[in-house]
Amino acid sequence: MVLNDLLGGELIRGEVHVNGERVDYHWWNRLGMGIEIDLTREQFGPEEVVTGGVVIPRPPVTEWRRLRQEYELLRDRVLEKLDRQQATASAAVSRQPA
Repeated sequence: MVLNDLLGGELIRGEVHVNGERVDYHWWNRLGMGIEIDLTREQFGPEEVVTGGVVIPRPPVTEWRRLRQEYELLRDRVLEKLDRQQATASAAVSRQPA
């Protein structure tokens, strides 16, 4: 969701199967031109298979029941880190001779 905040695109939801039975869902992002980015696929073991992948409209944060606090903490940390990196890059550019 944080990646979707930053880059937009579509949210994709697939099903996680173990021994042919759905045990959970897995989400990832699709950017323009069909480029898919999945930063957490490695969390699954060899017995877990992610299948399908359908576009799901992003639910408003106010409707999230699970993981809202974790999302907000991660989002804030990522944005803080990006702000620091941008400030550092801007300072380096301003120190270069004209």
